[in-house]
Amino acid sequence: MDKQPLGAGESWKYMKKNNRWKYISNRTFLLMLAAIGFLAVQTLVQCILFFRDEAPIWQAALLFVFTAVFTAAFWIFVVRPYQRTQMMMGRILDGYILPDSSLFEKALLTPSMEAEIERLEQVLKSPEMMDLNKRQAQYLALQNQINPHFLYNTLESIRGEALIAGMDNIADMTEALAKFFRYTITKVENLVSVEEELDNCETYFLIQKYRFGSRLQLHILYEEESRESIMNCKIPKLTLQPILENSIIHGTELKIGTGNLTIQFEQTDKRLIIRISDDGAGMDEQTLAKLNRQLGRGGRALTDQEEKRGGIALVNVNNRIHLLFGEEYGMHIYSIKGKGTDVEVTLPVVTA
Repeated sequence: MDKQPLGAGESWKYMKKNNRWKYISNRTFLLMLAAIGFLAVQTLVQCILFFRDEAPIWQAALLFVFTAVFTAAFWIFVVRPYQRTQMMMGRILDGYILPDSSLFEKALLTPSMEAEIERLEQVLKSPEMMDLNKRQAQYLALQNQINPHFLYNTLESIRGEALIAGMDNIADMTEALAKFFRYTITKVENLVSVEEELDNCETYFLIQKYRFGSRLQLHILYEEESRESIMNCKIPKLTLQPILENSIIHGTELKIGTGNLTIQFEQTDKRLIIRISDDGAGMDEQTLAKLNRQLGRGGRALTDQEEKRGGIALVNVNNRIHLLFGEEYGMHIYSIKGKGTDVEVTLPVVTA
């Protein structure tokens, strides 16, 4: 069996079980501590001699200053950079993406180690590695399509039984659910047309209509002369549906009476702006500011309370936009308590 790489937290346990002094870093620390200890003892000796009037005060003071400066320099220029390097290397061993090499600049690396990091960065970011990762992702996606076929066949069987029993609503709902899962699971492309994404939203909305009935209304707005151009634009798959679902669950569902959902498109020369709006419960200023900060800082892990408020779906969509197009694109949220919420998504115009 192949040995697994050690995580950052396991390195010290491993070192305790093995010969710790075979590591150059430990030998260096031991020698440095010995030097600091020697200087401290000499300073103490000089202080004793001074109190006995056997040595001048300046010798003890000089040794004390030298020991303090040497210890501070050792901590600043050796210990802290070494800890930083260990932390970075630990994250790499734990499977995180290689950090920017600029993060290692203060770590006082040897020239050979710096060259190794640069070479590793080149390899990981090479077109060959990118192509390999893409092929692996495509393979996994194709492999994961095997199990959903059982789901589709089961849903089709349920639909057939419902038709035989005259339960047309159940048959239609089952058909819509199968169509939704087929789009969600089997379509492996990163980018889809706006038209395809809207079709999926309408399928999802049809499923929700069986739950909410006439309480829920969906409106899709765009300038008629720009319709063809907008519908042909490419956007990340599952950009609109998660936001629409979030608007229903955390907006219109909490409202008494009819809830209106609007998806509005606006296209400029370089940008496609999509605004998903609801006239539901909205959110207070504090929650809104926290969620926008979350979207702005790249989507760190959400707290349980934020997840319950629907932030996880928005952060997921926002992170995928950042990964595909860069930090200048993404989403921003506008909301007024008791009035509703607008989620504005900004994307580049991509047509091929």
